[in-house]
Amino acid sequence: MVNPRCGNPDRVNGTTHMNSDKSPTDHTVANFSFFQGKPRWPSSKSKLKYAFLPENQLTDSVKVAFKRAFDKWSKVIPLTFKKMDSYRSVDIRIRFFVRDHGNGNPFDELMKILVHVFAPPTGFLHLDGEENWVVYDEFLKEGMVDLESVVVHEIGYLLGLDHSSEKEAIMFLTLEDGTRKVELSSDDSEGVQMLYGSNPNYNGSSTVYTPSRE
Repeated sequence: MVNPRCGNPDRVNGTTHMNSDKSPTDHTVANFSFFQGKPRWPSSKSKLKYAFLPENQLTDSVKVAFKRAFDKWSKVIPLTFKKMDSYRSVDIRIRFFVRDHGNGNPFDELMKILVHVFAPPTGFLHLDGEENWVVYDEFLKEGMVDLESVVVHEIGYLLGLDHSSEKEAIMFLTLEDGTRKVELSSDDSEGVQMLYGSNPNYNGSSTVYTPSRE
């Protein structure tokens, strides 16, 4: 996401893995992309546990927004997410920071970098605590950032997806402030299914992928 954006660049060493040279109406080539080496959570993990830093004292509505975001992805792949109380013994650690937080990439002013996240199996999700985050039942307007929209995008990274060149995709690199975008596109679903396979209960696509072993 750019202006505002997440901390993941769309180009690494001057190159990109996105299939951005295809026509928007050409559906014969996938638009999704992966991190170099196609990292993924090990096949032995059918459930990823996540927790919030207790000191952030998040409201229930914020936690529900995260749950909805995780549910979007678990609907299409055979992988589930469970909230835990213990922050130190989970796969995905979620924390809101302000400015410098010790990883060499401090958060900046409002509406700049919103989030830092890492490819699997490093399950850290860091959000800028100074942003004007809103949840689903709050009024959303310009200058505000929809929390669930951002988190759905960032979970894609946590699962191993990189940016997509399809504008309708959750993994497209930009999201305008004051907008809400939470539903996976077929491009998002097909990309993550290439890594993990398809949820047997998912009926949104006739395409079923076997998990990658790379």
